[in-house]
Amino acid sequence: MKYRVIKRFNIRHPALGLLAATFFLLGCEGGNNGTPAPVQQAQPNMQATMPNQDTAIEMLKIRLFDDPENGELLAKLGDAYFEQRRFDEAIPIYERAVLFNPKDYDALNDLGLSYHYTGNTEAALTALDKSATANPNYKFARLSKGYILLSLGRYDEAEAPLRKAQELDPNGGVGEEAGKMLMQVEKMRAAR
Repeated sequence: MKYRVIKRFNIRHPALGLLAATFFLLGCEGGNNGTPAPVQQAQPNMQATMPNQDTAIEMLKIRLFDDPENGELLAKLGDAYFEQRRFDEAIPIYERAVLFNPKDYDALNDLGLSYHYTGNTEAALTALDKSATANPNYKFARLSKGYILLSLGRYDEAEAPLRKAQELDPNGGVGEEAGKMLMQVEKMRAAR
């Protein structure tokens, strides 16, 4: 379970511009009576041509070919792999992203979750600590750490990051989720 806002890709690439231009040129051949079709009819429906996740991955790879040290593009590529649950592929991408931008707390959070989902708990907790250090007000790193500790049965350790997540987002979804997890902590303590 991933506790962060799913990012929307806003990919602008020369290939999309070429695709739009092709639709425009092909669509302007003319109407039924031989007159040019209005421009608005020739423009493609951009929602219908939005890339699927595999296409987004390929487009990000193309962009990274020209700019391999772009931490933001690397983080977006890691996000695309993460959203497809391809955690083994996301990890090296996130590692490169934080190599170029060590204060990218969101990429560090997602790297930590990716490590967790591949069974590397200690690396996960280290990445989440780095995320919280990079941005002490980043509620998702706290929630992620609490979630991982809770899933490991380390209830006493899970309480502090969950309380901090709840404090950072008292009326939002993160705070609500942290509250549910804190109730689990209390139940587990009562059952001892």
